[in-house]
Amino acid sequence: MSDQLPSFSLLEHDLLCEMFNIGVGKASASLSKMVNQEVMFSVPTVELKTREGLAGELGKERPICSISQEMKGPFSAKSMLLFPADSGLLVVRAMLNTHVSDEMLAELQHEALSEIGNVVLNACIGSIADTLSNNFTVGLPVFDISKPDRLFHIKDSTENDVVLLIRIFMTLRESEVTGYLAFILGDISLKELRDNLDTILNSLSKR
Repeated sequence: MSDQLPSFSLLEHDLLCEMFNIGVGKASASLSKMVNQEVMFSVPTVELKTREGLAGELGKERPICSISQEMKGPFSAKSMLLFPADSGLLVVRAMLNTHVSDEMLAELQHEALSEIGNVVLNACIGSIADTLSNNFTVGLPVFDISKPDRLFHIKDSTENDVVLLIRIFMTLRESEVTGYLAFILGDISLKELRDNLDTILNSLSKR
């Protein structure tokens, strides 16, 4: 990959936005049933970033909650749902709909956010699979909380990966938090993703 960050065409960008919009819509419905309250997501925005760029946006010294799953199929990636640590606690508190201490919230955070990540990531991966008319093999969710440099293995990595970053706003009752979906892609996987998108766009243009 060159030093210049690649970019999507307007049609590729719009197709990605539509895929993730469908995915977060399904996740919203599933989470609303889980927590017995309305969970709403904003329309997602999509862009490509470097791992260093994403770490800078999240705040290099700010602890981040991550729920990640490896995915393999038409392209391979590490999918991640990311919340700043303080936002993660807000999400857990809203889910529980009860007054508990911060210490108790911290103990429940791992399990609660892993379940949320499993729902959101699988809904989005399912939407991608449906759009591409293909299947992905998806690993188990892995929870982590750490600063972005360690989370994205920036200091130890020599790979020129890019991150497909999707920003979403998640609203539960009176709480609104910013979450991020990130798909870490290598050179080959990015090309495979774009090839699949272009195949779909070409088929649509012939109708």
